[in-house]
Order: sequence, then structure tokens, then C-alpha cells
Amino acid sequence: MKNVFIIILIWIVYSSNMIAQDIVHLKDYFRNLKTVDIFIEGKKYNFLFDTGGGETFISPEIAELLNKKIYGNSTGFRMNGEMIKYQKADSIYFSLDSTKLFHQTIGVWDIMSVLPKELPKIDGVISLKSFSNNILTIDLSKNILIVDNIASSNRQTKGKTLLPSRFANGSDGAELTIFIGIPKDNLRYWFLFDTGNIRSVILSHGSALLWDIKPNAKNSDLTEDNLEFILGSNKLRAKAVSEEIIYDGVLNYNTISKYIFTIDFRNKEVWIN
Repeated sequence: MKNVFIIILIWIVYSSNMIAQDIVHLKDYFRNLKTVDIFIEGKKYNFLFDTGGGETFISPEIAELLNKKIYGNSTGFRMNGEMIKYQKADSIYFSLDSTKLFHQTIGVWDIMSVLPKELPKIDGVISLKSFSNNILTIDLSKNILIVDNIASSNRQTKGKTLLPSRFANGSDGAELTIFIGIPKDNLRYWFLFDTGNIRSVILSHGSALLWDIKPNAKNSDLTEDNLEFILGSNKLRAKAVSEEIIYDGVLNYNTISKYIFTIDFRNKEVWIN
């Protein structure tokens, strides 16, 4: 009888771990940019949450405090094609409440180098790459992230609509970004899923023509209109601008905040509610 009780107890503990869930609260930073508290070796840091960033970054200062070897040469691209050069470090653990996020490699770069000097200090950037072993639900309307164990995927996606999506790993295979397929005229266009875009939805010049955005004679980048986009079974009207970018389009914070998105990284699926 005692052995049976021990087996049941082990099963309960194991089952609870298999469906472990953390609710992580996002904090306001600047306009619609959000940050989150990250703990590294017991010390709290302030990280920008950015789904369009591709790589998770720590500052050179943190890497030095952790006595990590900074090495290598990597290149990322911003949506306008601008190159970002950065280095790497290995074996970094993050803690989000009770969730542990392990990074075999991580980017080392000072994000403050591209932000206005008057903004409060940010210690790094947490991207989708950090959650690649979890189920991540993003509910910007409530300013929360829900981090689930992979075993709970059926629970998290029940009743939601599957979106056409692509999971991209960047030029050196170390990044992670997501593109959502949006139909137009019986074709599918791929939009970067980017909470860090706090402006309007952005269309490339080629895509803008299909949505009937007419170039402005003085500066086509400033052309803006209220357009319809289809996300799964949802019809969304949103402000959009046409710019010279390297993608078909880029979704923005306001668009993403209208829905709840669940990302199953194991199965490479994105669900919308």
C-alpha cells in the first residue's frame, strides 16, 4: 500500500510539472513598447519584449558580470534592410517567475545604442527564440504572456483558429521569427509578427499596390490609409503605410493586441482567438 501511495504521489508531481504554467506580466516602457522582468543568477533585469527581433540579447555589461566569453560575429537585419552586427555568449539561463529558459547561445548587443538617449535603461531583449521549448500565449490586451509546457498544447489551442505561418531562423540559423500568411487576391503575403512595431501596419511598396495604397508624389513612405486585412477568419481594418522594407509586410502592436495568439513552437503552429 505504501508503494502504491508513493507511485501516486510521483505521478501527481510529474503531471503537475507537465502542465506547468506561468503568467508573466508585461510592463509599460515607451508608447506601446513593453518590458518584462528577467532574473539571471538571482539578479533582476529589465528586458524589452519584442517578437520581431529574431534574437534574444543581453548587454555586454551582463555578459561581463557573468564572466561569459564574448565571441563570434553575427548579422541581423532590421525591416528596412539595415544590418545589425553583434557577438554571442553561451549557456545563459533566464527565469520568468518559475519558468526557466535556457539559451545555448545568446546575442550580446547594447540595445540602448539604437534607442533615444532619454529613455530608461534596458538590459536586453527577449525574443520568441527564448520560448522555443514552450507554448507561448500572447494577450497584449491584458499585458500578459502565458508560458506553458509543451505537454499542455492541446489545452491552449482548443477552440482557436490555426493561422498560416512560417517560422524563420535567420541568416545564420540562430534566430527565430514568425511570419503570418495574409491572403489578398487569391495569393498569400507574409507579414512579420512584430510587437515591437509600434507604428502602423507596414507594407512593402509592391504589396501596397495590391492594397490600393497610392504612392505620395513627395514621399511614398508617408502614405497612409485604413485597409482590410484577413487574419484567419477575422477581418481587421487597420492603418497602414508603404515603406521600402525587406518583407511583404509587418504587423504592428495595435493589430496583435486585438487578438490572443498562441504559439506552439514544437509543431510550428500559430493559433488566434
